[in-house]
Amino acid sequence: MSNVQGMDALLHRLDAIGEPKPLLRALQLSTIHEAQALVPRKTGLLQRRIVPGAVTNDHAIVKADTPYAAPVEFGSKAHIIKAKPGHALAFASQGITTERFGPGATLKFRKSGRLTAGSMRKYGNAAFVVVKSVKIPRIRAHPYLIPGAKKATGSLKDIIVAQWNSAA
Repeated sequence: MSNVQGMDALLHRLDAIGEPKPLLRALQLSTIHEAQALVPRKTGLLQRRIVPGAVTNDHAIVKADTPYAAPVEFGSKAHIIKAKPGHALAFASQGITTERFGPGATLKFRKSGRLTAGSMRKYGNAAFVVVKSVKIPRIRAHPYLIPGAKKATGSLKDIIVAQWNSAA
C-alpha cells in the first residue's frame, strides 16, 4: 500500500474512529457556546448571530453573521467615511445638549446609539446632525471567536484522545 512506516496502523486507527461528523458537530456547538460567552455585548446582536454553518467529514464552520463581526474580532485602523457625491450622512448627535435646545435639554439614547422615542417626540429632526464625512477612530480588537474555538477544542481534547486510544 505505502512505504511510510506506521501508515497501515494510522489508517487502521482512522477507520476504527469512524464517522467524524458527530465529533465535529459537538466541537462546532461548543465553539459557538464559548464565543457567545466571550463576545463584547452592547445590543446582543453579534452574540445572537454567531451561528453554525456546514459540517463535513473534515471541517465544521462557525459563522459570525454581522457586518461588524470582523472589526470586533480583529480591530480596525482609523478611517474616514465619506458620503457619495450629492448625498449626506445623517445621524443622531449624542453631543447636543443645552446650547442647542435650551437649559435642561438632554437627549436620551438607547444602548444601540439610537434616540429614545421620547427624545424623538420632543426634539424631532433637530436632534440629527448632517455631515459630508465622519472620522472614525481606531477600534481595538476584542477577540471572541478564535479564543472560543481554542477553549472548545481544549474541552473536547479528552474525548478525542479517548476515541483515538480506543481505536488501537
